[in-house]
Amino acid sequence: MAQRKLTKSLDNRMLTGTIAGLGEYFGLDRDKITLMRISYVFFALGSLGTLILVYIIASWIIPSSYQ
Repeated sequence: MAQRKLTKSLDNRMLTGTIAGLGEYFGLDRDKITLMRISYVFFALGSLGTLILVYIIASWIIPSSYQ
């Protein structure tokens, strides 16, 4: 069994590729990753900036994938 590694996506990215990297890690297709992005925006607006800080930290911590 191949070991999966959490990395930022280089192919399916909008800003930093963090959300797409999470979606690819869990085996989601492009449509579900788009739904993740839309959901993230709505939740980020409702969280008074907390999720924006979480996104910034995650994009700093999660390494980029080098192909």
